[in-house]
Amino acid sequence: MSEQQDPTWNDLLNSFIGGVDKAIQHLEERDIERIPGAREALLRRLNDMKTHFPKNNGDIFIKAINDKIQNSFFPNTRDFSDAFQKILQSRTHEQDYIINELINGFVTSRAKGIASGTQIPVIDRLVEAFSTRNDFHIVDHQFYALFGDPNKPRKYVKDQLEELVNLFGLVSKELVVEKDVRKSEKKIYTFYTFPDEILTILEEKYIVIDEELGYAYVSEEFDRNVFICMFLANISVNWDNLEKIGGEYTVNGICAIFALILLLSFMPKVSVSEDNPILRDPTYNEENMSVIPKSWMMKQVLDPLFEPLIKVVAYRIGGGLWLSSVIDSEVNKKIHNQIRFLIKDVNRWILGELVRVEVPIFVEISNIFQEIMVGTERE
Repeated sequence: MSEQQDPTWNDLLNSFIGGVDKAIQHLEERDIERIPGAREALLRRLNDMKTHFPKNNGDIFIKAINDKIQNSFFPNTRDFSDAFQKILQSRTHEQDYIINELINGFVTSRAKGIASGTQIPVIDRLVEAFSTRNDFHIVDHQFYALFGDPNKPRKYVKDQLEELVNLFGLVSKELVVEKDVRKSEKKIYTFYTFPDEILTILEEKYIVIDEELGYAYVSEEFDRNVFICMFLANISVNWDNLEKIGGEYTVNGICAIFALILLLSFMPKVSVSEDNPILRDPTYNEENMSVIPKSWMMKQVLDPLFEPLIKVVAYRIGGGLWLSSVIDSEVNKKIHNQIRFLIKDVNRWILGELVRVEVPIFVEISNIFQEIMVGTERE
């Protein structure tokens, strides 16, 4: 069924435009900007969105989500190693710093309920643990020591850790020793590791052989980006099996992350006057940064756009299954708020204003918007 004949898609587009109307109304009623011209710039952008986003059945959304988000972060494949390799090759931690930080923050938040005994971000602990051996295996008692809760029964801890393993698409393997050296009895060791096809990729890319010393070790390039790519690859191949990707929690978190990315990409660049102190701040780089006035992040401006965007992203990536998982419950609203407030961790605050670093995905999505606007005007 095409988008034109799809009543659900049309309802989602109308809901988003309704959110744009609410944001416009709020801005027209209140002016609390400290940067001259910022309010007018946002109003122009919102009115442009209201005009252009519904055209061609939401072509802007389709191109931004299908071409720039889905192809890059959720390859259309059922082969886990293929998805992992495509994501790993196309993304780097530096290139997608903001997305990586948002996903890292989301996973850490999710894992706190699973591995409450650890204070260090879960992905960082995984990198540390897997870097200590050159075969990318962690024995089960080491895994329990990293993430287990000594105050809870081992059975409970094991069940919780299995959820963490599933979140990243890791696997468990058993090594059977018929006669243990210490007790002279059969012993079964459980290891957590990567699927075999992923191990092949990791060994080729991250294992360094020191011929002088005669041993192999994991290179420093093995970082959190590996686990973020595993997380995304797991979602790519199991998008229609919520149990394997962390359930509704993951769906809501991922959709909120990319809704936020879209929202920040749609924000216009604001010009500040030559005497504005932001320009004199040593951390501000005018070539790759732009100011987002703090007031734009207000609940009355952001929420009417953010919540319908989450559903738009859900429907484009996971169809009706994901859309039905975006439930307007207090739990899901909490997830959405957590993602929204992660903005402060992945952007910079300079003299009381939010500064957006123009990473590639912001530029790419913004260019789609500009190209469609210019094309429509020419027509």
